[in-house]
Formats: sequence, structure tokens, C-alpha cells
Amino acid sequence: MIILASSSPTRANLLKDAGINFTQISFQFDESKIEKNVKPEIYVQNVVKAKKEQFLKENMGLKNLLFADSCVACGDKILGKAKDEKEAIAMLNLQSGNECSVYTAMIFLGEFELINVSKTTYKFKKFDEHDLNEYIKNNEWQGKAGAMTIENFNKKYIISQHGETSTAMGLNLKILKAFL
Repeated sequence: MIILASSSPTRANLLKDAGINFTQISFQFDESKIEKNVKPEIYVQNVVKAKKEQFLKENMGLKNLLFADSCVACGDKILGKAKDEKEAIAMLNLQSGNECSVYTAMIFLGEFELINVSKTTYKFKKFDEHDLNEYIKNNEWQGKAGAMTIENFNKKYIISQHGETSTAMGLNLKILKAFL
């Protein structure tokens, strides 16, 4: 059994769907203090390391801990979680008709520590404006890196994909399952 140290329902669903036995411990983490003027793969790794440090200060003695975080980048511009609808629209407009990558970092603490950063890149066709406005209005973008939901809104606009879908949803299951 592993412990998912995350409040992400998407990560929990990925583990459940993969048949991985886990329990989830939610905790709050403010990633706004993490330096963004670095490459996306460094940024996401720094976030997950900081999450691990914070969690371990508050929860000593636990084993088989899984930490993860994701960021979306268009070029080297990191798109965090949108604070409001205006910011979500701006992030999605950057993705529209463009190539964007999702970087996911995970740390698994078991008998030894596994650290992994994975990347999935998508080429999107131009987003339909009415569809975009409905997505924004339905608030599905909230709490999502880059306001992206690859399993919902963004999915219908994918022209090409390089990498694992689970990475884009917040956890590289292929790597995790190989390790477990």
C-alpha cells in the first residue's frame, strides 16, 4: 500500500484505475513561492521536493509516500494554476493552435527514493471560442496547471501527442508501476 500525499482527485483516480492500492492524505501547499525563472522541468522538480519537505515536517514516520506535481509550459513559459477566469483564458489562448508540454515530477519514498520528471507534449488545433467560453463558465479549469484538462476540454483539440497521457494528468503511471 502506498500513501498519496496530494489533494488531487485526478491523481487518486489514476491510481485507482491502475489498480494500485493506496490511501490519500490531502494537504495544502502554496507553490507561488517557488522560483519560476527556471526551465519547466527544474521548476516542477523544485515544487515536488518542497511538497515532500513540508509534508515530512508534519507527518513523520510514514513510509511508501508518493508526491507529485505538474506544470504546463508553452515554450519556456510556465503556466501555473489560474487565479481567475481572465488568467485561465489567457493560458488557454497560449495553448490554442500551439504546441505545449506538461511536465510531471514525482517522488516515491520507499526503501529508497525514486525521483522522476516526465514530459508529454501536445500540438493543439485552434480552440473554438464558444467551446472555450463554456469550459471557463463551467469552472473545470480551476485547480489545473495551465487551466488544462487533457481528459476533457483539451482532448478534442489534440493534433499530436508525444509522451504518456497519465503524465499529462499528473502522474507517470508507466514509471511508477515499473518501480512498484
